[in-house]
Amino acid sequence: MRRAVFYEFHEGDPSTDRITYRNSSDEVTILPTGDPTVIAPMAAKLAGEGVGLIELCGGLPLAVRAMVKDAVGDRAQVASIAFGIESIVKAAEFNHAFMAGKPPAEACILRMRDADPVADRFVRHSGPQHTTFIMSGENSAAGVARELAETGIGLIELYGGFSDTVASNIIEVVAGRAAVGVSGFGHSPAETASPRARS
Repeated sequence: MRRAVFYEFHEGDPSTDRITYRNSSDEVTILPTGDPTVIAPMAAKLAGEGVGLIELCGGLPLAVRAMVKDAVGDRAQVASIAFGIESIVKAAEFNHAFMAGKPPAEACILRMRDADPVADRFVRHSGPQHTTFIMSGENSAAGVARELAETGIGLIELYGGFSDTVASNIIEVVAGRAAVGVSGFGHSPAETASPRARS
């Protein structure tokens, strides 16, 4: 499946500043953006080109996901990062530091079968923001997360559909040293049932 990840990144321009990883079974494009208003129209364009899953980082408001869903319609699934109760304090600490212009280093682990998490990674800097992007299969992801937490990463986001079991294992090995956010989908309104005809 072709996937895209929009990541909030100071001065990032997703029209020109993007990186795509491909292998025999997956393709993921990472689009750093400093302007959330460009995400919905760009997501609609990507969906029209065959991207089937669009994911949004945890730094973007829920309203952005709603706008992206409206723009994309039924052409692609739209998900965003959320943090469980075990990560709320660390996520709040990270957000406070981010707003103060002194964020800890952060990382994104993107599920990609057959990826080599040692080789398939890159780092981006923009002002005080320092982000590591790592492609990893499910079997390697917990080890990657442990390594990141041990090196002082303050926040980890999981993209691409890691199972609840794997995400839970990652949260366990991180052991509260970093906030861990997991990509998920919102609810769509239930269809209103037609009233039954009275006999």
